[in-house]
Amino acid sequence: MSPALTPQVAVALQIVVTVAVGAAVRWRGRSAYEGAAGDAETAAALRRLRRRGVVAGGVGTVALTRLSGLARSAQAGATAEVAAVSPTAGAVVGVAAAVAAYALPVVVVAVTVRLATVPYRRATRGFRVRYRDAAAWELERDSVGLAGVVLAAGVIALVPAGWPRVVAAVGLGLVATALTPFALVVALRTRWPTDEERATVDGVLPDGVRLRVVDDRTRLGSAFAVGIVPGAEYVFLTESLFDALDGEELRAVVAHEVGHHEHGHVLLRYLLVAVAAGAALGAASVAPDAALVAILAGTPPFAVALAWVVRRTEAQADAYAAEAVSGAALAGALEALADRRYIVDGGGGVSSLLSYHPPLSERIEGLRGRSSGSQVG
Repeated sequence: MSPALTPQVAVALQIVVTVAVGAAVRWRGRSAYEGAAGDAETAAALRRLRRRGVVAGGVGTVALTRLSGLARSAQAGATAEVAAVSPTAGAVVGVAAAVAAYALPVVVVAVTVRLATVPYRRATRGFRVRYRDAAAWELERDSVGLAGVVLAAGVIALVPAGWPRVVAAVGLGLVATALTPFALVVALRTRWPTDEERATVDGVLPDGVRLRVVDDRTRLGSAFAVGIVPGAEYVFLTESLFDALDGEELRAVVAHEVGHHEHGHVLLRYLLVAVAAGAALGAASVAPDAALVAILAGTPPFAVALAWVVRRTEAQADAYAAEAVSGAALAGALEALADRRYIVDGGGGVSSLLSYHPPLSERIEGLRGRSSGSQVG
């Protein structure tokens, strides 16, 4: 049966969807920025707007790829080009091309949506970033992710179809988890800390946990923990935090991230994501059409469950930092970062189900109620 759309029409419509979603996000972002809400509320609204824009545009482009048979056309064409040289290589390249046909338009949508809110994020959160810098960083980051997904799909195609392929996909996802710190060093503009910066956090950074400082213009978050392999566990810290926080507050933030490593949160989080993504990739290579429906139906409940788990790990990391430095120091850091809009409260309602952090006021109140503990050595 012929597809409902030709590939050429599908690509044209994907461009229309991307432009329309980008324009809508820009318009709604401007409305939020010019509204009566304060900077913190506006920043939270912009974050929710970006998420919705990516979801809407992603679903639209995926649907167009599916209805047009664009992925099958890409797979057949790529396979035919390479199969004459090597049938095995042709099959691998074909699968990679099919996955890229689905993933590339979603990446374009994501970059477009993020760039649409740059001027308003710059104003409400103090980003020192130009469009050129933002575009370069987004493309660097997303290109690394896209290349990883396409490469993984090609490698999985080498494994016999069925459950062996699913198991291989899960295993590959776990390997990718272990390599995440090195990918971030490439995708983000990072550097090693200076002697003065290292001295500031001396005592809370255990042996084996390394510190990388992120260029403030490309910050993914104020601070985050990455890595599951002993000796390759990292804490990434935004450069401007050294100016925004005093010594104790900065030590408390680092201790919070160390707490994620100490309690195995990084492995837990990435296991959940890697297993889900690996199973999806494996299932898609076995039965693409059925897998696509299952992925679309299963993503919302999985996202809610993942957010619930992450919120619990955040509370445990807060407790670790309160014991290692003090609850008051971390509470002060959160307040200072919120004042500068480096962090934004997730808000209430349905959006709270997808928030990776407990409500900021609850975190601060709970931390203020904790007594100081001993230093981490």
